[in-house]
Amino acid sequence: MLVLQAVPQPGRDIFKLLRSRIRAANTWDWSNKTRTRLKHKARPKGGYIKIANADGVLVAQVHPTTPDDLFYLAEKFTGRLVAWFQPDLAAINVQFMADPPQRRSKKRR
Repeated sequence: MLVLQAVPQPGRDIFKLLRSRIRAANTWDWSNKTRTRLKHKARPKGGYIKIANADGVLVAQVHPTTPDDLFYLAEKFTGRLVAWFQPDLAAINVQFMADPPQRRSKKRR
């Protein structure tokens, strides 16, 4: 799994800025009602990006459907962060995390 962290300049909240900006975006859309999962409109079945707030720092976990979608979503999301919020950003960190283990389905008796 890929985790992106967008660290804002002091006094900024990049999470709130992103949530307000997605409303007017042509290429990104929310995939749930709580507006914590982003989908790219060009690849609606290509996975999603789960976003969260950590004291103004945007934490984005990329959940791709295929390995090719990982690169696609990471590239598009990082590019949009830079294009939209370059003056507001201090850093963008990329971390490669081990995938969580798959849940086993319960056996029926």
